[in-house]
Amino acid sequence: MLIAGILAAGMTAHARDSKPADVTVYVQGDNKAPASVDQGARATVTWMFARVGVRLAWRDGEPRTGAAYGSPVTIKVRFVERDPDDSRREALACAMPFAEEGVAIYVMYDRIHWVARRSSREAPILAHVLAHEIGHVLRGTNVHASGGVMKAHWDGQDYDAMQMKPLEFTSVDVDLIKNGLNLRKARNAGASLEVLPAALTTLK
Repeated sequence: MLIAGILAAGMTAHARDSKPADVTVYVQGDNKAPASVDQGARATVTWMFARVGVRLAWRDGEPRTGAAYGSPVTIKVRFVERDPDDSRREALACAMPFAEEGVAIYVMYDRIHWVARRSSREAPILAHVLAHEIGHVLRGTNVHASGGVMKAHWDGQDYDAMQMKPLEFTSVDVDLIKNGLNLRKARNAGASLEVLPAALTTLK
């Protein structure tokens, strides 16, 4: 299966990779996926972003002060039992793409587990949920695409497809992600940039 090949390739490439990451993702929370699901999802997300020229690194816990392992951009992901705004009871995750600090992404793993229904689907779905929300944070927008990773609502065909091969970012998504990442790097380097008001976006 292609997903298994991606997992192996991702781990091998990460082991050989000595260049600093563009983004370090810090994962925290008590409602995490089982280790095998979590590691598989992380490897797939890393591969998905590497294909569009964005290098990810993963750490558990709180970010260190200053630049994290050479990465100029950090994103905090927290696994929780429920959406911080409990009105979105079907959301699998939510992101705060305009926030300047704090937790940027909340993931409700219990809901992902329920949607997956079969254990073989959990890692691919979790990977796409993480990639989708990281995409929002890097783009700095809650706009969705008509298809692919950044689609607002995945259907049964999408879930079947992502089990075999990761969905892709559209060319527009790629441009927005790269532009947004460059803005974050510039801001972290001390450049003066406009701060947008905080907002929340969800994936159902």
